[in-house]
Amino acid sequence: MELDALVAGGEYRSRKLELVRDANGDRVAELAVVPPLLVARCVAAQRGARPLPVVERAPVLARAADVFAGDVLGGLGFDEYVALTSRAAGLPISVARAGARAVLDGLRSAHVSVGAARPAGAAFGARTSDASAVWARRGDVLAVHASGNAPGVHGLWPQSLLLGYRVAVRPSRREPFTAHRLILALRSAGLPAADAVYLPTDHAGADELVRCSDLALVYGGQDVADRYRGDDTVKVNGPGRSKIVVGADWEPWLDVIADSVAHLGGTACVNATAVLVDGDPVLLARALAERLAALAPPPPRGPAPPP
Repeated sequence: MELDALVAGGEYRSRKLELVRDANGDRVAELAVVPPLLVARCVAAQRGARPLPVVERAPVLARAADVFAGDVLGGLGFDEYVALTSRAAGLPISVARAGARAVLDGLRSAHVSVGAARPAGAAFGARTSDASAVWARRGDVLAVHASGNAPGVHGLWPQSLLLGYRVAVRPSRREPFTAHRLILALRSAGLPAADAVYLPTDHAGADELVRCSDLALVYGGQDVADRYRGDDTVKVNGPGRSKIVVGADWEPWLDVIADSVAHLGGTACVNATAVLVDGDPVLLARALAERLAALAPPPPRGPAPPP
């Protein structure tokens, strides 16, 4: 599969390509890698574009959900896309499917989430006679450095389209398929190309994307958190360090502990990374190890269950 960049002017095939391999090490796609100069030019084009009128935004997202679920995009139907995502990210097929469904739910419920966030009595975008305040966005372009551990993260940033942001997504090179499919779906549903772009790039291009955007949503580890510490234009998600604290009577909670560690394939930032126990941890560690060892996920190329 060839994954070209999706820029404001259409598709862009870069000279620099990167292989995407699945969890078995097999080649599954060629990903375009765009240079920092193209990143800057694309964001500049987005900044000069006018977003859709407010009344048209929620219907576009609703139509995009139907397209995402029902159409062939980039040569893949929905089930083929889910299977490929499962292989590339090393996720159980049920988790990959649930993540894809989360994207659909995010598209369909974005207007509800945005509406709930708006302060009561505030008008959106422009002052009205019955409003005491104006709720306005902080800029024009939002950069998204997506993670590759779960498709569901792409159910969040479409909310910003309702606010009039233009969005530039740098996909994970581990799982670049969800962002590609989502942006194709949005464009097919009527979103102007400049409103959402797909910019696979290297670290230099990623830094340029944050630099030239107004706001950024970034996923990453401690090094990423340290890099953007104190920058109020960058929202860092990660690293996940959820802990469980239990008393000496931990036996009734073993199922909860195991699920907290292994749910969503154990790859999400909300998964527990440590268990703190009051007393000797050896018995708990052995019991938890036995419970986790009993989990036997199918290989990445295993057959997909019915939706």
